[in-house]
Amino acid sequence: MGVVRIRIEDAPHVVVERAMLEAALPLGAVVLEAGCGRTSRLDAFRDRITRLVGVDLDPAARENLVADEVVAADLCGPLPFTTGEFDAVYANFVVEHLAQPEAAFHEWRRLLKPGGQVVLLASNVANPILSVARALPERARVQMKGEGAGAAAEDVFPAVYRANTPARLRAAMARAGFVCEDLRCVGTLHRYAGRRRAARALLAACERSLPSRLRSTMIARFRAV
Repeated sequence: MGVVRIRIEDAPHVVVERAMLEAALPLGAVVLEAGCGRTSRLDAFRDRITRLVGVDLDPAARENLVADEVVAADLCGPLPFTTGEFDAVYANFVVEHLAQPEAAFHEWRRLLKPGGQVVLLASNVANPILSVARALPERARVQMKGEGAGAAAEDVFPAVYRANTPARLRAAMARAGFVCEDLRCVGTLHRYAGRRRAARALLAACERSLPSRLRSTMIARFRAV
């Protein structure tokens, strides 16, 4: 099944993400969720996932009831799995937290079967608003994510953004042995306005006015070669 072609300016990020996951996950898939945290959006795809393995350094990830198993490990180091063990890797806003993203990408490539796929969501610091927001103190960042996106303080981690533009992400993944099947940038900053309707509308309008490559969230699908 190919990715559904959706006008970027009209597509909520969850719609684009779903289309990419549907394209990447075969029936009976064995999936690695990198940086799984305490829950998973892959819950909606368990009908096609036979085994879901989460990896996270945070001890709280053991609370994840969607995954069949959760392994405590550093994504930038060797992972305790067999070469070619997985059909797909999923990473939901994890890339920005990786100190050595290329090391992680190379490990994902080792773990994937030939033709296996990575689906990831990541912040795009080419976005001018997000670029400015990077300079905020960590305390302000935690508060903003809590009030807007509803993230608990314990689920907000320091971000380093070392592969977080479309060009950097494509290049790093290519060096790790992947080809880019699809990469979309969509506007998601309005979520951080919470219930403030005027602020939500303003942020949404600002992102719609930008070229698509500058919108705040990258959603991408890569294939192992």
